[in-house]
Amino acid sequence: MNIGDLTQAAVAHITGNFSERLYLSAGWDVTKPRVVRAIINEHCNYRCKYCHFWRQDRYRDEMSIEQWQAALYSLKEFIGRYTIQFSGGEPFIKKGVLRLLDFCHREGINWGAITNGSTLSRGTIERIVAAHPMNLDISVDGTTAEIHDTVRGMSGSLQQITRGIELLRTGRDRHHLNFPIRIKPTVHRLNFRNLPALVEWAETIGATTIDFSPVRTSPMEFEADLWIRDHDELNELRQICETLVDLKRTGAAIETSEEKLLSFPDHFEEKVVRTGVSPCRVGLREYQILADGHVRMCWFFPPIGNVKTHSAREIWYGETAQRLRSQMTGCTKFGTVDCANSCLAHRSLRQEIKRGLLLLRRSGAEATR
Repeated sequence: MNIGDLTQAAVAHITGNFSERLYLSAGWDVTKPRVVRAIINEHCNYRCKYCHFWRQDRYRDEMSIEQWQAALYSLKEFIGRYTIQFSGGEPFIKKGVLRLLDFCHREGINWGAITNGSTLSRGTIERIVAAHPMNLDISVDGTTAEIHDTVRGMSGSLQQITRGIELLRTGRDRHHLNFPIRIKPTVHRLNFRNLPALVEWAETIGATTIDFSPVRTSPMEFEADLWIRDHDELNELRQICETLVDLKRTGAAIETSEEKLLSFPDHFEEKVVRTGVSPCRVGLREYQILADGHVRMCWFFPPIGNVKTHSAREIWYGETAQRLRSQMTGCTKFGTVDCANSCLAHRSLRQEIKRGLLLLRRSGAEATR
């Protein structure tokens, strides 16, 4: 990340906020997608306790790489330069995904991805780095195999991730790039006492930042393992969250806002949590492409179209999108455990600026090592 990336993001944020205010105050819809995500597949090679993908009996039909390319190009024609975040399942086990990343690089489409780190071998990393990612986010749930491997359902996964991050840093440095490598832990009952140690681990391993999110929901058979309900444990969690805030204030590379960190106990007590902008903005900015080509703005609402049959512009301004958009701004789930601390909760401008400056500072420091 450099000052140009930060400036471009700030301009897009201000412009987008203006169009959203027009919609909320006057009903004029000049909004365009601002947060673009792609669930490129639902298959995964891990068996995480809190994930439902690997438990599915049936999976969505997956688009071909050529269909993905057409969908991303259509979006570029509609909104211009943008950044897309790929996820899964595990995105890097999809056949041909590296070709799609090459396509993004050639077409000037910024891209990032979140991965479990299982595929970060020397050959894969060379292709990933050559495609110039904006970020690589890696899911890590603990500093010990006892915690991480248990939650991930895969023996040796922490050791594999550690080695993969080392190779990723080496490949990034060899190409003279400075994209962020972000550690993304999911906070739950099995690891919350380990969070301060995770901050130190991320620093030691050479990650750019660490960004925490509490577990939202999980299969019922694992709820007792993962959800924090005990009064004493909740008090422990409050103390740990305050420790994380102290670490952040003294320079630790914690990307999570102070407001979000301090909201974790309320999250587990299922209280209303508001740590970003309101009312809900997902219908005014989210464009999520699913593995089969359907597009949705929020996982609680039906799709608004399919990229295999319609252009991005047609989908965004279509009758279904217009109808659902008006419903989403008044959604009563906003602030609840279902979405308050999920990826659908958007940061305020102040939070975005602080986050951007942290990434800029950390990326610059890494580039001079």
